[in-house]
Amino acid sequence: MKHIKSQTTTKYDMFSYLPMNREVNSKHVESMVKSLNKMGCIRDVIVVTTNAFEGLTKTYVIDGQHLLNALIRQNAPVSYRSLKLNTVEEIVSCMAMLNNSSKSWGLLDYVNAYKVVNNDYMKLLKYINIYNLEPTMIAMIATNNTKSTCISKLIKEGSFTINNSKTEIMCKEFSDIFLKIGKADRWVKFNFLEVFLSVYGLYDHKKALVNLDKHLPTIKAMSDPHYATKYIREKIFN
Repeated sequence: MKHIKSQTTTKYDMFSYLPMNREVNSKHVESMVKSLNKMGCIRDVIVVTTNAFEGLTKTYVIDGQHLLNALIRQNAPVSYRSLKLNTVEEIVSCMAMLNNSSKSWGLLDYVNAYKVVNNDYMKLLKYINIYNLEPTMIAMIATNNTKSTCISKLIKEGSFTINNSKTEIMCKEFSDIFLKIGKADRWVKFNFLEVFLSVYGLYDHKKALVNLDKHLPTIKAMSDPHYATKYIREKIFN
């Protein structure tokens, strides 16, 4: 395993940000400042120097942007390690791997990163922006998959692909249902999605929305997910 030596600089303007970097959160930077004041800097900012993004050779932060901003705020030297990566694909994959191991990225961050190299992630982001549904739900519809944990893993690994040609209309119709459900336990919403995916094309959408108005209070009062799924199938999508 190759060891990458740490370097130190106070030339803050040498660092640039990638379009898939998360937006810097000032509260997170504040907490980093408190940590620096208490323990000092115990890890490095990770960067890559490349011309793959803008045609100009720049040094981009791929992990540790909040730490970098905290160090800049304190006028402290920045310790950083520079990785040798040649392509946009390699850089995006490395960013995802680093942030997956540190558990700092949410699912939407992975979507935002991989959209640069995978058009299906761009489509997924489009649907996320249009429809009032969780990213996982939209991804489940796009793949006709009822296992949310499998979908999350695919998205984080950069392996997500859309294989459902009816994704957009199904997102729209499930969004109709989702809006009517309103406040409810998360498992209730996923139970609806599971049944929706299994019966799509076999039920009357307008009738289902009417049924939903009748039976939603009963469903929200349920505590048994298995029985709720059966009830949703029989009473809403009959």
